[in-house]
Amino acid sequence: MPDSRPRRRFRLPFVDSLSGRLLLLTVIFVILGEVLIYLPSIARFRLVFLEARLAAAHLASLALEDRDMEVTPGLEKVLLDNSMVVAVTLSRPGRPDLMLGELAPAARTVDLRQQTPFTLIRDALDCLLKTEPRLIQVIGPAPMAPEMMVDVLFQERDLRDEMRAYSIRILTLTIVLSAIVAALLYAAIERLMVRPMRQMAAAVIAFREAPEDPARMMPTSGRSDEIGIVQRELAMMQQSVRRALEQKSRLAGLGAAVARLNHDLRNLLSTALLNADRIEREASPAVRRLLPPMITALDRAITLCGRSLGFATTETPAPDRTRLDLAQVVDEVLATVEPDPPAAPDDPLLPAADPGPIARTCAIPAGTMVSADHDLLYRILANLVRNALEAMQATTPPPDGHRLVVAIGRGSGDEIAIRVDDTGPGLPSKAAAHLFEPFTGSARPGGTGLGLVIARDLARAHGGDLTLDSTGPEGTRFTLHLPVR
Repeated sequence: MPDSRPRRRFRLPFVDSLSGRLLLLTVIFVILGEVLIYLPSIARFRLVFLEARLAAAHLASLALEDRDMEVTPGLEKVLLDNSMVVAVTLSRPGRPDLMLGELAPAARTVDLRQQTPFTLIRDALDCLLKTEPRLIQVIGPAPMAPEMMVDVLFQERDLRDEMRAYSIRILTLTIVLSAIVAALLYAAIERLMVRPMRQMAAAVIAFREAPEDPARMMPTSGRSDEIGIVQRELAMMQQSVRRALEQKSRLAGLGAAVARLNHDLRNLLSTALLNADRIEREASPAVRRLLPPMITALDRAITLCGRSLGFATTETPAPDRTRLDLAQVVDEVLATVEPDPPAAPDDPLLPAADPGPIARTCAIPAGTMVSADHDLLYRILANLVRNALEAMQATTPPPDGHRLVVAIGRGSGDEIAIRVDDTGPGLPSKAAAHLFEPFTGSARPGGTGLGLVIARDLARAHGGDLTLDSTGPEGTRFTLHLPVR
């Protein structure tokens, strides 16, 4: 039965660390650079060797021009051996050729007049890789006399030995240079980059183990480069995460406390509300004028307890998507949602502001379809509409009255944007800065700030989002983004 266990690939131990990878890459790049330098260098070395052979052979052939000097076979052998050639032929325009040695068939002919950088590199590599003895014929102009042509024949073995010795020197230099450069670069990168990154990794691991511990925050340095920026940004992110965890812990504790106290507190508030109703029926007119703000405050206290408990003890439900006519859902929301009672004024004898009638308009064409959960979409729009109505009911209306308009906004191709516009006074700066934070983003006294938090969570559960587009004295606009499908 074949072994079905996955095979572990062999990996060098030091390659798993960033330092090891940097060291390995440094050595590879240095060697690669040396190889790129070596190829033209060895080609140039071969060319200089061939030109030197031509020059030596040319000097040896000049002995034949002295008519008084007899070139004996022994002298000829000495001249050829000193020139390191087998035979040489000197061609002179208008005069007979001069020749030393005996011609033999050559395995290869090299014309120095037709050499290019590519052919020089190719022929140099060919010479290094060949092992059998060969005779090479080289043709080129004579030094200091370019009108003469020198044709020499020599053993390629001499050239190959010189080239291999040169290659060994280059290889030795490359190894030494690679070791020096790699060591210096490794030390510099280890100090400037790897060590700070290792410290950041250790700080992140320590923070993950105990994010609530202030002693495990990222230590920052005064560096102005990218690593310094990452250190500072990571420390700020850790601080934000720690504050968020602390807030969530407090909210969890608040939820547990509210869950324990909610039943008794609601009973107490309900008893107080019943007693207030009884007093309102039996008390004098002066006392009855003081009771409506008290009853309103008790109603709001009961509502606040219920909403706080619901937010602390429930999770965002998964949407059960269906194809909905958006205009019908908006009409349902506008017809059924009413604002909470306004907060009692500081002086109960002063009348509250009269907002007058608020015009509610659905500007969404019938048949505009959206994929969403009906109940959750209703809750999102109800929170937005209720907030808008509460903002407008607390202020004096403009000359043409308050207006609440729900319309289609500008969205991308795969989403639909639903605008909710009101003519209220706009959001306070504190509420706008903490808009989607529970218990801190309320725009009115006594509010919890949970409506927008819940609405955005439900929108994101649909794959969309809820954003504040604008706010000011002329009104506020929220946009709900939902996917079309």
